Amino acid sequence: MKWHFGHKLALVMTALVLIASCILGYSLVHRQFALLENQFAQTGTMLASQLSAGSVEGVFTEDELGLASLVNSLNENLSVAAAALVSRDHEILAHAGRDLPMHQIESAEASRTGGSVRGQGDIVWFHAPVVFQDVVGATAWVGLDRSELAAGKNRVVYSGGIVVALLVLTITLAAIRLGRSLGKPVNEMIQGAEAISSGDYGFRMQEHYKGEFAALADAFNRMAADLEQKLRVERTFSRFVSNPVAARYMDKEPSDLGREGCREEASVLFADLSGYTAFSESRSPEEIARILNLYFARFAEICHSCNGNVDKYIGDCAMMVFGCPQPDKDHRYNAMTCALQIQQRIAAFNEERRRENLPCLDVRVGISSGIVLAGLFGSRDRLQYTVVGQPANLAARLCDLADAGQILIDRDFYQHVAARFPVQAHTTRRIQVKGFSNGVEVMIVKGWMHRSDAEAASPACA
Repeated sequence: MKWHFGHKLALVMTALVLIASCILGYSLVHRQFALLENQFAQTGTMLASQLSAGSVEGVFTEDELGLASLVNSLNENLSVAAAALVSRDHEILAHAGRDLPMHQIESAEASRTGGSVRGQGDIVWFHAPVVFQDVVGATAWVGLDRSELAAGKNRVVYSGGIVVALLVLTITLAAIRLGRSLGKPVNEMIQGAEAISSGDYGFRMQEHYKGEFAALADAFNRMAADLEQKLRVERTFSRFVSNPVAARYMDKEPSDLGREGCREEASVLFADLSGYTAFSESRSPEEIARILNLYFARFAEICHSCNGNVDKYIGDCAMMVFGCPQPDKDHRYNAMTCALQIQQRIAAFNEERRRENLPCLDVRVGISSGIVLAGLFGSRDRLQYTVVGQPANLAARLCDLADAGQILIDRDFYQHVAARFPVQAHTTRRIQVKGFSNGVEVMIVKGWMHRSDAEAASPACA
């Protein structure tokens, strides 16, 4: 059985009460034993003194009949085991009950003073001198049975045990009830913590508690609601930006979100839907949005599978970045593979739509790479993660120059990729682009020279 907080609390409280009850019970029983012993001694002394006082006349007048009557009368007392009068010559003048302890009776000291001696068995003998005008005529002996005293002690122990047992039982039941009342919110909070740690932010504690536990439950529920809201915001945020971007900036303070950016080496890919203007002229906005989402969903799926991030959607165009915010030494290969897969997947997708007599849009792609400035750009009220620089500008220009179904790259991008992964490409023209003094040599990509070799060399986007 698993011991919960309530069980442990009840056990500790019961143990403390049991220890305290034992200490208190021992003290009370010890005191009661002392009282019983004192009462026993006082009774014996009193009876011996009474017998001594009552037998003065009979002893000094040698009234044997009166002495016998006095002794017999005293012996009828239930607490008296024996009574006797013994002369100073140690002769028994009168006797009733059990045998006398003759070896103590023959003691000269016992005949002159009062006191008590232990006899055989449980008998205690109390003695007192019979004195008249400072003359000791005899000694009165009264024997009391200690078995009654022992029985009284047993009754005290038994009663004390019952009281302690009832006290412990009562406290135990109260402790169990208290432990359950205290343990229930604690156990529920443990369940809540386990649920939240496993991702179940919808867990809520019951609110029927009172006092501090009510405040505790309310605080826990507010925390869970805040975490659920935070998760909802994160999920919503991740739909507007890629997961790596969300992970990079989600845990930062607003004051840490600088707008200066940092220089990174990356590849930028623009994928544009060719023929979109004519396509959208005769269709409703709802139909246009639905068809655009079909194509964009495939763009995003392929981009993410190639370790890339969808930077933004611009009308019918998608901008994708490889190599930031997470570093990637194969960003050019991954961008190239992403473009080829988009070309193949969109061609297959359009073929399916043509068989169903559905409208189709071709795709054209431009890719470039180099040093870009990556970071958050915008105003204090609205920021957006993106990259800026010549590679982004050139990729957008190449995309605009490409025909439907084409992938255009620049000579520099081609040389970097072909150094490790041979690419089938040929030069088409040289164009002038703002920021490039000597012009840019444009190349059309056909595919990998040896696809299996490229996939084996960098399998991330295979």
